[in-house]
Amino acid sequence: MKSAGGGLAKFVVFDLIGSIVWFPAWWYTKGLRQLLQWVGRSLRYRVRAYGFLIWVKNFFVPMYGQYDLTGRLISVFMRFVVLVGRGIALLVEAIVYLNVILLWIASPVVVLLLLFLNGATLISL
Repeated sequence: MKSAGGGLAKFVVFDLIGSIVWFPAWWYTKGLRQLLQWVGRSLRYRVRAYGFLIWVKNFFVPMYGQYDLTGRLISVFMRFVVLVGRGIALLVEAIVYLNVILLWIASPVVVLLLLFLNGATLISL
């Protein structure tokens, strides 16, 4: 049977301090990999949600069975407009996800820098 002091010491040394020491390595390895996988899944989901590939596949197929020249031109023009709009939306979402990745990478460094500056300010008072 373990003593209460031994259990507390194990908790403090291995669990608490070990977690603090392991955190930066996890943040830039496993954590970053999980974030990148999440971003990839999210972007693939958005492509499917927009039906982007279906619109590209049916780009030259006339809408509503209008096989005359006017119907074909209107169909191609409308699909082009829709694809441009959805492409812009997908690009904006990709830029947002890129910003999330950059924030993930920069946030520990920024937090440490701000802690250091705050500590220096407290010491100079």
